[in-house]
Amino acid sequence: MSSGMWSLPISNKIFFTFFLSIMTVAIGLGFLNYYERTGFSPEKTVRYYCGDEEEDLNKPVSEEENRARLEEGLAFPKSYRELLEVTHTHIFSIPIVVFILSRILAMTHSREGLKITIYGVSFMGIILNLAAPWLIRYACPHFVITFTISNILLILSFGAYIFIPLYEMWFRKDHDGLAD
Repeated sequence: MSSGMWSLPISNKIFFTFFLSIMTVAIGLGFLNYYERTGFSPEKTVRYYCGDEEEDLNKPVSEEENRARLEEGLAFPKSYRELLEVTHTHIFSIPIVVFILSRILAMTHSREGLKITIYGVSFMGIILNLAAPWLIRYACPHFVITFTISNILLILSFGAYIFIPLYEMWFRKDHDGLAD
């Protein structure tokens, strides 16, 4: 068995730290992109995928809400082709990122049960994240909760993938008897 990430040469620690730092920025930008489209609002998420077709045009809105809608412009439903393109890109990229991060986590002396839990949480987050746009657009707008759940699962798993190795490389002092 390896002696853990704390025993890596300093050059490897620096490389992994740089990689995990860049991954943190990339993940943050992904969530910023999602926030810019939806404001993390279920209503705006449904509007992003379903367009304005779900809105009740007879419902009275405040002057501020009306001004915000005018600034945003019309929202058209995402087409089958648009969803297919996004899904195609993400179905390759997200699992590759998770695979790389999981291999780094596998090098730590974290308990096997914790590693398996993190792997399972990220897998469920990926599946829900890929399915959510299709469910919102073609099944029911109430599936917007699927995006919320997937984002929580992905944030938790990515946090673990990044911070457990960093902690073990740079801060863990107890090096004996940590593995199951």
